[in-house]
Amino acid sequence: MTSKKNKPVLVFDVNETLLDMTPLKKSVNALLDNEQGFRIWFGMLLHYSIVSNSIDAYYDFGTIAGATLSMAATSLHIKVSEDEIKAALSKIQTLQAYPDVEKGLKLLKDHGFRLITLTNSPPHALKQQLINSNLTDFFEQALSIDSLKKYKPEAATYLWAAKELAVQPKDMLMIAAHGWDLAGASHAGLKTCFIAREGQSVYTLSNKPDFEAKDILAMAEQLVAIYKD
Repeated sequence: MTSKKNKPVLVFDVNETLLDMTPLKKSVNALLDNEQGFRIWFGMLLHYSIVSNSIDAYYDFGTIAGATLSMAATSLHIKVSEDEIKAALSKIQTLQAYPDVEKGLKLLKDHGFRLITLTNSPPHALKQQLINSNLTDFFEQALSIDSLKKYKPEAATYLWAAKELAVQPKDMLMIAAHGWDLAGASHAGLKTCFIAREGQSVYTLSNKPDFEAKDILAMAEQLVAIYKD
């Protein structure tokens, strides 16, 4: 039996881990007139957020999203306007949670786990996302890297979150559908859990996740069974 006090603090990525990105994928693919448009753009978004870290020139995630969507259009020889870019990206604030999320979060909260978000999205966008997906009340804190101005998977972001939560990194469990996020968290000393959303995979050149599950509810059932009161 594991005592309640030994439960890890659960730190959730938001986009694609909790929220279904399908509407955003469709809008970006339509704008770029390419079935791989979203994948091309999202890879560039992550790439240039890390460039932002490297050159110490911070712009919020929405600003980088707009710039890289324009770059993706250029690479695909598509002409798009700023208004079209804003309209396509506006979908990100109205995303809904996957069907498994609310049940999983409720199960975890009912069993005494502390639930936190840690996202690259700026606070105003994160707040709106949680409101629109009806997830706000599940989380003790909604942390955004905007406070630190260093994007995940920079180790400093996870260590900053640990200080904000007054816990040690080893007492945190990062839950995400992205291998790059878990690689960063593991490097910073956190435990990790991979949520196997469609099309996502772990980064095999990093540490193997401590836990894996098909969705948030399955993950919750697994953790509740392990960390019994």
